[in-house]
Amino acid sequence: MAVMKRSWLVLTAASLVLSLAVPVLYGGMDSIRAASTVPAGTILLVVSMIFGCWLFNAARIRLLVHALGGRLGVRAAVAIVMASEFAGVATPAGAGNPATYLLLLSRQGLPVSSGAAVIAVDQFMDLVFFASAVPIAIALFVLQGGISHPIRVIWLIVVLFLAGVTVLILVLRNYRSLVLAAGRLVQRLPRLRRFRVRMARGVLGFRNSVRVLLQMGPGRLLLLYLFCLAHWLLRYGVLPVVVMALDKAVPWGYLFVMQGVLLFIGHVTVLPGGGGGVEVGFSALLTPYMGATATAAALLLWRFGTFYFYLIAGAPVFMVATGRAAGRLMRAQGDH
Repeated sequence: MAVMKRSWLVLTAASLVLSLAVPVLYGGMDSIRAASTVPAGTILLVVSMIFGCWLFNAARIRLLVHALGGRLGVRAAVAIVMASEFAGVATPAGAGNPATYLLLLSRQGLPVSSGAAVIAVDQFMDLVFFASAVPIAIALFVLQGGISHPIRVIWLIVVLFLAGVTVLILVLRNYRSLVLAAGRLVQRLPRLRRFRVRMARGVLGFRNSVRVLLQMGPGRLLLLYLFCLAHWLLRYGVLPVVVMALDKAVPWGYLFVMQGVLLFIGHVTVLPGGGGGVEVGFSALLTPYMGATATAAALLLWRFGTFYFYLIAGAPVFMVATGRAAGRLMRAQGDH
C-alpha cells in the first residue's frame, strides 16, 4: 500500500510540474507577468464558476438519487462531487472519479447497483449535451458568429437547451433500435469483436440509463438536463473569461470545440489531470490566435481553475469524505 501511495504521489507531482513547466518554458517569464496582470475579480469569477459547476453537479446527483428512491442532502451531495472531481484529476484517465462516486454513494445507503445507475445516467446526459452542443459550436465557428452581446448569450443558451432536449427525446423514443444497431455493429465489424465485453457493458449501461430516465417523468427529466447544461456552460465558460481578461478575441465556437479536444487528450494521457499532454495541445491550438506569451498566460490561468483548484479544494474534502477508504481506493486505481 505504501508503494502504491508513493507511486500515486509521484505521478500527481510529475503532472503538476509539467503543467507548470510547459507554459513557462513556452511563453517565458513574460507569460507569468501577463497572467499576474489579470484582475483579482477575474480569478474570483473563475473560482465562483467552478463552485457553480460543483453545485449543479450536486443537484444532478440529488435528483437521480431521489428518483431511485434514495435520500441525499445538499452538503453530502456537494462533498461527493468535490471528492469525486478531485479523484478524477488526481488519477490517470480520471479513473478515480467513478470509484469515488460509488464509494461515497454507498456510504449514503444507496446500493451499488443504484450508484452505478446514477453514474451511468449522469454520463449519458453529458453525452446528450455534447451531441447537441458540438455541432452548434462548429457552426458558430464556421460562420464566425460572435456571442459577446448579452442577448446573443441568452439565445445561445436557449438554442442549446432546445437542441439537447430534442436529442434526448429522439434517443428515448428510439433507444431499442439504437441498442439493436449497436449489437449488429459489433457482429459485423471483426475488429470490434475483441471488445465485445466492453461494448456489451456500454450497451447495457445505456439501456439501464434510459430505463431510469423513462421513470423520472418529463419535469424531472428537463430539470436534469438543465442542470447538465448549466454545469458545462460554466465549465467551458472559464476559458472565454480568461481570454477576455487577457484582452484577446477568439471565437467561442472554437474555444468550445478546443476544450472538448483537450478533455479527450486529458483522458488518454498517462499522468493525472492530463499533465503535459493537455498543455501541449492547448499551446498548439490557441497560439495561432493569441501568440506564445498570451497563450501561455491563458494556459496558467485556465489550468488554475480546471486543475489546480480542483486539487487544492478537493483534497481535504476527499480525505474527510473517504476516511480510511481513501488508501484502499487509491491502491485499487493504481492496480488498474
